Amino acid sequence: MSEVSTGAGTPPEGWEAPRERWLSTVVSPAFGPRSVLLEVAVRLLVPSVLVFSVFLLVSGHDRPGGGFAGGLVASMAFVLRYIAGGRHELAAGMPLKPNTLLALGLLLSGVTAGLPLFGGGELLEVFKAKADLPVFGEVTFASYLVFESGVFLIVVGLVLSVVAALGARMEAEEEEARAGRRRRRARNKGGAQ
Repeated sequence: MSEVSTGAGTPPEGWEAPRERWLSTVVSPAFGPRSVLLEVAVRLLVPSVLVFSVFLLVSGHDRPGGGFAGGLVASMAFVLRYIAGGRHELAAGMPLKPNTLLALGLLLSGVTAGLPLFGGGELLEVFKAKADLPVFGEVTFASYLVFESGVFLIVVGLVLSVVAALGARMEAEEEEARAGRRRRRARNKGGAQ
């Protein structure tokens, strides 16, 4: 079978282009060309990293982990998306804005911490309930999981706010450099005629 290349950098005849995008957006990141290898790695890693962050959140009260550690791990998954595809890819992967996540996390943690005071209990008092679930058997639910979920949202919101702030400046600088190069090319093209 002979495969003849049609030119420098083009695939051989008979090769097909991918039928779908690896990431959600088609917009290239402002700070450089897209890397197919990085996009594939991000697409394969992000779901696993997010599942691991939820595991850390749920098992954190009895073992190492919790809302803070789980939030940091989840944040790193979103930072990977940002590195691979820029702010458009990050926005496509996040259903809520970082400030909304911060507000929801603070509200959830604050309500969970203060709710026992209304019943005559102490601040941050833990309430437990047991349930018999069909597949899992007997499961204990505790109010600290709700508090830790709030911490999780606060950490994710804070890290994404920092990434968005730092990344916006980098993207603006890169866009200014691109505009400068376009102006120089236009001047050189106009002067050559």
